[in-house]
Amino acid sequence: MSFTMKYTAHPDRQTRFTKTVEGSGRIHALIPPGKPWRNGFIEPSNRTDKDELFTQQHFVDSEDRRYQLKLWEMAYNHRRPHQGLDNQIPFEVYRRDYPLHAASRGII
Repeated sequence: MSFTMKYTAHPDRQTRFTKTVEGSGRIHALIPPGKPWRNGFIEPSNRTDKDELFTQQHFVDSEDRRYQLKLWEMAYNHRRPHQGLDNQIPFEVYRRDYPLHAASRGII
């Protein structure tokens, strides 16, 4: 399931993003306008990305932005301790808590 706060001016029309998401078999759920606290996962993630990447990095072009975001995501998940995980690294928590899934993906 994907969550966004993007609304189209015509509720019966779908945005290109919604068509792509739903075309891949996922559900696109919308958060009510003006209620970002209803989504306890995306908002903190967006804030962290903004504070630790987008406000500190100058991008040459959109290709550079995509590249830097990919590097940031790797560092965020593989090297950066997360307060919500008792200062553990998400990748290590995943390997510990889901060993069968991690093994099936060749991660362990």
